[in-house]
Amino acid sequence: MRTIITATLLVSSLAGCVVTSGNALVDAVGLVGSAASSVKAMTPNTTQNPIVYSKDPIREVCIEWNGSVALSDFVPGLQGELQKHGVQSRVYDAGTQALACPVTLSYVGYVKWDTKVFTDAYTPYLTYAALTLRRDGRVLGTAQYRLGSFGQDKWASAGDKLAPLIDALFPGNPIVADNSPDNMRSAANGF
Repeated sequence: MRTIITATLLVSSLAGCVVTSGNALVDAVGLVGSAASSVKAMTPNTTQNPIVYSKDPIREVCIEWNGSVALSDFVPGLQGELQKHGVQSRVYDAGTQALACPVTLSYVGYVKWDTKVFTDAYTPYLTYAALTLRRDGRVLGTAQYRLGSFGQDKWASAGDKLAPLIDALFPGNPIVADNSPDNMRSAANGF
């Protein structure tokens, strides 16, 4: 009971205003609902207008390098999400021929810089990304990400922001592996 009252007081001091009902259970349920809504609002947005022409499974993709996307975790995040779907990938330089790779993935991304809370250091973050999947030059699908209207997912990793796009572009490839850092640590420890 004391915990519920303390939590309610903390939330009221952070949010500015909380209406309490006098019933601790009702207050606790409202607090949990509010917390769940806040966590959901911080996750990356869903894919914007995905268009997919092929639902066949794809096992290998060549990623066309785009040097204008100045975000160090963009391509590793993209490759990690592809790997979760069982898709092997390699990167080739733009303007060169992707030899022995009929399926290619090109990308565009826009990056902005800002300071995180309690720091003075500027950090880049992804505001927009577009992926285009092609087989032998023919478009198989496209998907876009845009930063949420309230910027709730501003500091999410590039991989987290690209995950819904990869899910949309590879509907024939179910998720086969979760290579998130938490899961990798658990696997290494034998848990």
